[in-house]
Amino acid sequence: MKKIGIIGLGVVGEGTLSSLLKYRSLIKKRTALSFQVKTVCDINAGRKKLVPYSKIAFTTKAEDIINDPEIDVVVELIGGIQPAKKFIIAALQKGKDVVTANKALLAREGKEIFARARDLGCNIGFEASVCGAIPLIKSISQGLVGCEVKCLHGILNGTTNYILSKMHKDGLTFSQALKEAQQKGYAEMKPDLDIAGKDTLHKLCILSYLSFGFWPDPDKLYTEGISRITPLDIAYTEEFSYRIKLLAIARKKGSSLSLRVHPTLIKADHPLAEVSSAFNGVWMDTYPAGELLFYGEGAGGVPTSSAIISDIVNVSLKAKMPLIKEEKLELGEISDLKTRFYIRFMALDRPGVLAEISRILSRHKVSIASVAQKERNKGKLVPIVMLTHETREEDLRKALAKIDDLEMIKGPSQSIRIEDI
Repeated sequence: MKKIGIIGLGVVGEGTLSSLLKYRSLIKKRTALSFQVKTVCDINAGRKKLVPYSKIAFTTKAEDIINDPEIDVVVELIGGIQPAKKFIIAALQKGKDVVTANKALLAREGKEIFARARDLGCNIGFEASVCGAIPLIKSISQGLVGCEVKCLHGILNGTTNYILSKMHKDGLTFSQALKEAQQKGYAEMKPDLDIAGKDTLHKLCILSYLSFGFWPDPDKLYTEGISRITPLDIAYTEEFSYRIKLLAIARKKGSSLSLRVHPTLIKADHPLAEVSSAFNGVWMDTYPAGELLFYGEGAGGVPTSSAIISDIVNVSLKAKMPLIKEEKLELGEISDLKTRFYIRFMALDRPGVLAEISRILSRHKVSIASVAQKERNKGKLVPIVMLTHETREEDLRKALAKIDDLEMIKGPSQSIRIEDI
C-alpha cells in the first residue's frame, strides 16, 4: 500500500484527489499497486470541505505531510518558486519520492532539484509540468530515447491559443478574446504570465533539458507575448494562407541551440495550425523516428490529473527519472536569427510612401517577397503589409526603427516571424 500526501488543493489538486479516489481500483487492476491518499494540505483551511472522506486527514501545514514517516509519495501542486522548492527538497531529504506539476520551479531550479533527487536516491515525476494530459515528457525521455531531436515547435499554453483561436474564428479583438477566456475559466484574472509568453517559456526550458540535455537560463531566452496581435494581422495573415500561433521553438544545429518564444506565422494547412481553443500541440522533427505530432488538452484539473497519477505510479514502481548528460551547447542570439517576416505599417495614404519604405528596407538588406495595400483613404492612415524573404533579425530591427521614425508612419510597426515547418 503506497500512501500519498497532496500539498495544494487548487484546481489541479482537487482534480488529482478526485481522480485518485475514482480510479484507484482501475489503477490496482492495471499495475497491482494500491494507493491511499492519507493527508491533504492547503494553506486555506476552508478547502477542507473539498476532501470527500473523513478518513483522509486535512492540514494547513505542509510539514505534517513531509514529516509523516508513513507517506511514500509527496505531490506538490502549489506552484511558484517558494515555498514549493523548500517543500520538495525537504521531502527528498526524508527519502520520499516527489511528483510535481510546477513548471516555473523546474525551469529555474530543475538542475539543482534533479541533482539532489539523484544524490538521495529518490525519484521526481514531472509529466504534468508540460502540456497537461499529453504524455509528452515520457514520450521524449523513454519513447524517443534512441532518437535525435532536430527541432521542436510547440503550442504549450492553452490560454493564448484560445485567445488567438477566437480572434481568428470570430473576429474578436485581443481584449475581447481575453475577456471571454477569463469568463470561461481559460485565463486567470491576472493573465500576464500566459499572455506575455512566460508560461510557455518555462515549459520550453524543461523540454530543452529533455530533448537536448541543456538547462537554459530563462532570463536569457527571447520571449514575446501576443498582446500586440490585432484582427488586422489575423485577417492579412489568413489571406497569405498563414495562421498566427504563440510557439515555443527549439532548433539544434551542430553545437548551437536556438530557443525562443514568440507569435509565429505557420502555414494554414500545417497540423499545428489546426490546434484550436485551449488545446496544446507539439510538432517534433526527429531522427530516425521522423516527424511527430502530440496533441491534447494542456490544462485543467481533471485532464492534468491523468499525468500526475501516471507519475505517482512510475515513481512508486521506481521507474528511473530521466538522467540526461548535460550538453555543452552555445545558445543562439535572437539578433542572429535568419527567417522570413510578416511586417505591417500604418501609413498615410500619399504618393511615395511605399517607395520610401522599400528604399529603407533595401538599404538594410531586407528583401520584399510580396506586398498588400488594398485599402485607399487619401490623406488618412492605411495598412501596408509585406512578407519578406529570409533576412537577419538585427537587420530588420534596424530597418523598422528607421521606418517608424518617418513622419508618414504611425508606429510602432508590426512584425511577426514566419516558420516554414
